[in-house]
Amino acid sequence: MLEKLQKIGFTEKESQVYLELVRKGRLSANDIAKNLGIHRTVSYNVLQQLVEKGYVSYVIENKRRIFSISSPESILSGLKEKEEVAKGLIKEINSFKIIANPKNKVEVFEGIDGMRILHEEIRKAEDLRVINATGLVFEKLKYSAPHIINDMPFGQKLIAVPSMKKTPLSKVKKFKIKYLPKKAENYATTFIFQGKVIIQIIKDKPFLIKIENKEVFDGYKKDFDVLWDKL
Repeated sequence: MLEKLQKIGFTEKESQVYLELVRKGRLSANDIAKNLGIHRTVSYNVLQQLVEKGYVSYVIENKRRIFSISSPESILSGLKEKEEVAKGLIKEINSFKIIANPKNKVEVFEGIDGMRILHEEIRKAEDLRVINATGLVFEKLKYSAPHIINDMPFGQKLIAVPSMKKTPLSKVKKFKIKYLPKKAENYATTFIFQGKVIIQIIKDKPFLIKIENKEVFDGYKKDFDVLWDKL
């Protein structure tokens, strides 16, 4: 649960304190400090932050503040507020339009966050082709991958490496899947959709290249269709 709390924006200390309240129910700042082995001032400051965010509340008992978590749904309220702020920010950014989008574009993305951004784009693809599907997305994006897969349309075509058979992706019935021979095993996955080609390597640290170019897209699409027919 600690990792999940941090994924949605809790700091490490906030996660520890919040989880301690989840486990124990009602505690003073001093109790939490003793339980977690932190200074009482740190405990109180973190609790105050959680109170201000609406995740924790308190009552006064014998002149002491006794803390407990608010309704768990308060976490979702905080996320919705951030989503609305983000939407407003996107509108503001788009309103500038200082630089026109070039016809041909190449972008590089690194790390889990970069991978997540591109997979949010992939999940909306209407006609997706994938070469060297590995199924490793379930390891790297273990919380969001099931939702991304669930939202994708039926009938997407995947040409997968043999090791994908050991991953949850192989059990997704909505996709059409064919497998490469064992000698073709590799980790360079290519997504082909809507005039774009995304090349992804996620064996270790995710590294992705996004190409928007008609000739590149058409070439990869033709190669995919030839390979699909031969498998």
